[in-house]
Amino acid sequence: MRTIHNPQFTHVAMACQAEEPNDQELCTMIDDVLFQLYGPEGLQKLVKPGDRVVIKTNIVCCWQGRRGEKGRGVITDPRIVRYLAEKIRDIIGWNDGASLKVVDACFSPDPNPSDVNNKVGFHWARLNRIPDNNVCPEDVCYDYEANGFLDGASGARLVNLDALGADERDLHLVKLADGRTIPVSFPRFLRRKEEAADGGDYTDVLIGTPVFKNHGFIGCTGSLKLHYGMRNLTAGHGDTGRRGHSGMFSVRQDGTVGPEGRQKLNDYLVAQHLVRTYDLVLMDCLTANRQGPCSPTGAVSITPDPDEAVDYMLTNAIMASADPVAIDTVESTLAGYRYPSIDLTCRAAENGVGVQDPAKILVDGLERFKIHRARLLRTYGPEGRYPLSNMGDPETVPDPLPSFTVTMDHFTITPDAEGLHHVRYSLHPSHPDVMPDVRRVDLVVEGVTVQSHVDGDLMQGEFTFRHSDYDHMDGAYVVGLVSAWDSMFNCVVSATEFFIPPDGCRD
Repeated sequence: MRTIHNPQFTHVAMACQAEEPNDQELCTMIDDVLFQLYGPEGLQKLVKPGDRVVIKTNIVCCWQGRRGEKGRGVITDPRIVRYLAEKIRDIIGWNDGASLKVVDACFSPDPNPSDVNNKVGFHWARLNRIPDNNVCPEDVCYDYEANGFLDGASGARLVNLDALGADERDLHLVKLADGRTIPVSFPRFLRRKEEAADGGDYTDVLIGTPVFKNHGFIGCTGSLKLHYGMRNLTAGHGDTGRRGHSGMFSVRQDGTVGPEGRQKLNDYLVAQHLVRTYDLVLMDCLTANRQGPCSPTGAVSITPDPDEAVDYMLTNAIMASADPVAIDTVESTLAGYRYPSIDLTCRAAENGVGVQDPAKILVDGLERFKIHRARLLRTYGPEGRYPLSNMGDPETVPDPLPSFTVTMDHFTITPDAEGLHHVRYSLHPSHPDVMPDVRRVDLVVEGVTVQSHVDGDLMQGEFTFRHSDYDHMDGAYVVGLVSAWDSMFNCVVSATEFFIPPDGCRD
């Protein structure tokens, strides 16, 4: 067992509720996760006045779904993108070179991102509130007026990434950890300021807004797969493009994808993130698409039934992180999968894109994540819809809830000869034949994790500290508890707290 004092974690923020949030509640949830990540400063800790900011959204297959649900469970909810964009505009302003773009691929070389004749363009991307196949004023749209700007007050310019030609892209030869070299044609304007020695365009802050979904090729995916829309539609610079889809030609006759194909696609995505990854990921977990990205029988650009229902369920959550690997790792466990079975996140972690180890990831809110997943299991488990589907061959966990409890066995009121107080704990398996896959045990004081035990036998142990270490109120009681985290990001807290008085204090 190794003890870490003042542990440094990769944070994944989460806000959720039992019922589907209305428009105002959704804004509150977004504010909540940004506060969890950045504190009172919020986005101002990341975004500065005059910055050039790009939001990569997901509008692919925006026309799919039953009437009244077009795009639901498929595209990033436009309410999220519009509210985020307006918050960013309030920070960056309109002068001093500030710019704000919302980008995705529209499967057309037309520079117009909102051509009304292109049903995979921004005009058709909406939260469909009228049960028909039209874009209506009552819908919440990306670009109802089809003028090339995001609806709302942000004035964000919409960009069709498929309109970027070879002269607007740079070739990057990315060497992976296993020695493979991947050619990546990446939009030039997404480079950082220090890379723009030629005085051309650049991006200060890159934000991803992926959708919570399972994927037929690679299993559960979010921020890492979102980068694929940055790949050019056609070949160029030695990059085969999306039409030459990495791994596509390894598809078997029965429609399944062999390991070689999946590896090629995953390697390309990892290489993209090594060129540039997101500075912030705000994940739309309001829905979970069980068979993404399309309807069950449809494809990206064609479907036999334009009103076919998308196989999604309501999950009523928002997540955020500055680490795309960490948030995708947590996302996969929210889907009910074992995270090591998602090869894309494994390969991204191996190549240094982000953190995958649950011992190093802190999901804010202690038991919030566990409680919400238990709610999904109660709601959808009896219907056989949760955990999500096995598309992409992820390993599902039929019972993703914790298999252990935590007790606080003893804590010392009086310090020992060295001035130390002691808090002893034990973890107890729920079943005699099951050994919980516990990854970290924390000492939590006033809601803050201040020490952690990792590695080795974590089933019982002891934390020690001086009262002065955690007394921030000049002579107050130090109050806390013990929490333990397993590989599914279940947090289990001790049933009792410790209350340690100031040294020398007596009742």
